[in-house]
Amino acid sequence: MLDSDSLRWMAELGTTLTTTFGEGVTLSRYENAVQWSYAGQSAVVELRAGGTLEATFVERPVLDGVSASPVAGVYRNTGSRYRLSPEGCSRMVNDMVDFFQGVREPRFTFVNAI
Repeated sequence: MLDSDSLRWMAELGTTLTTTFGEGVTLSRYENAVQWSYAGQSAVVELRAGGTLEATFVERPVLDGVSASPVAGVYRNTGSRYRLSPEGCSRMVNDMVDFFQGVREPRFTFVNAI
């Protein structure tokens, strides 16, 4: 259970995304994950054991030249998982802002394509 202080700082961090990207940013939740999306890109954040958050960043789909099918690059932050704390979540939101604004390697590591 999260206390009211935790809920307050988590709401403040979400405000950073809406202030930066306006109504173009969306949020959805399923099970232990939330997905922030903007302009076809997504950051899927999952709560993990031990009070950490793992974020997977998904690029907007593009048409693959060989298969003619849509594909999207999948990235993770080059550092470690984020701590479930004001500092860790602030770092995660800053990474989301950078990713949504086009920053990729070396800040993020390519891990897959879907």
